[in-house]
Amino acid sequence: MIAGTAKIETTPATPVWMDGMIRAHESVGIHDPLYARAVFISPDENPANGYVIVSVDACGLDDAAASVIRTAAEAGTGVPSGHIIVAATHTHSGPATLGVFNDRESEYVAELSFTIVSAIKSAVSRAEPASAGCAHGREDTISHYRRLMTVDGRVVMNWEPHSPDLVVPLGRPDDQIGVLVVSRRADADDLMCLLFNHAGHPNVMSGENYLISADYPGMAASLIEEELRCTAMFINGAQGSVDIDGLRDRDWDGVARVGGALAEAAIAVAREAVPSENARIRGLHTEYTLASRKMTSRELAWAERVLAGTRGSVQSMPDGMSDDYKASFYKKLQELESTDVIVRQTCFAVDDTAFISFPGELFTEIGLRIKEESPFPQTCILGLANGYIGYVPTREAVSVGGYEVEARRVSEEAEQIVVERSLALLREVRES
Repeated sequence: MIAGTAKIETTPATPVWMDGMIRAHESVGIHDPLYARAVFISPDENPANGYVIVSVDACGLDDAAASVIRTAAEAGTGVPSGHIIVAATHTHSGPATLGVFNDRESEYVAELSFTIVSAIKSAVSRAEPASAGCAHGREDTISHYRRLMTVDGRVVMNWEPHSPDLVVPLGRPDDQIGVLVVSRRADADDLMCLLFNHAGHPNVMSGENYLISADYPGMAASLIEEELRCTAMFINGAQGSVDIDGLRDRDWDGVARVGGALAEAAIAVAREAVPSENARIRGLHTEYTLASRKMTSRELAWAERVLAGTRGSVQSMPDGMSDDYKASFYKKLQELESTDVIVRQTCFAVDDTAFISFPGELFTEIGLRIKEESPFPQTCILGLANGYIGYVPTREAVSVGGYEVEARRVSEEAEQIVVERSLALLREVRES
């Protein structure tokens, strides 16, 4: 097999609106740089048989941007667009690449897209004889199940002030770390790339932060690169219903604490991997649609009442979304009711470990179900990849409500369709 890597800085040169939270103004500086990191792996020297994975320090990239990147990269490298996974780390302190809460930075997205394509081309052009291997472990201090049920039957988020003895988590986090280690064939200890996958929400820094940052995944990648002298790539998982501890050290010390824990765990797991030059690499991709959420008359009436009072103004918030934003969002959803949501998924496997992408924030329990029912001994969900369709909650979560349920675009049937189509794709790759 052959492999190559690349890393290019993507930090904005000027102040920008930021994604992830509702903010009052543009960024005021840079705390740490942003990057696009890419790895190319192929069973042979034919790029058409290879796969590319990109980790981008951004909250997300929509389907249009991801499609432009993949199409241009295919034209420039020969790697099929269906073999290319462009995944956002989901930092909440990066430029507004999605424009969900604040104005989208279209000029920055165009520049970022060009840079990502350049990183992919560079990774493919640098390909050399290599070995690859996977390993899996645990990190259980970073992510916490964020949907909590109060004794009086309300769903609250773990960043909202609450008494621990008055709430019960409605689920469990996924603490698995999956790693893909790529080394030069001549020396298994000469690492080229360490890809590490873990489900979490990179918003240690709240919406009160106006400094550009890759948050804790960026810190983890930096620490790994410093220690192992390789390209370190964080790929998020099914993180739609987990979060950092919302009431603890929401500051740069917290970023260092969480990033350090993730780096330490990823390095420990990577040392268990045994790279092989004969690693079997194969994969497939699929595309399907999900129905859009249908707004109820009650939701629309509520939105109209709120908008009548706010006249379209939206207040900034450190976490979550305000009623004024939610009301405007509901009106947008009404306009999109007849438009299906496109899902593009790529699955590739390295020996007995599968990596399957998903273009949004999949609820953690859905990701766990896919992993548990997968035909592969180990499966990694690559979230926020090749597009962004927002939250995909469980049907049960829809029935009880909460932040992500209110912020979703897809219908309640999405859970079962995603599980069925994901498992079908995994089975096809397993049997190929």
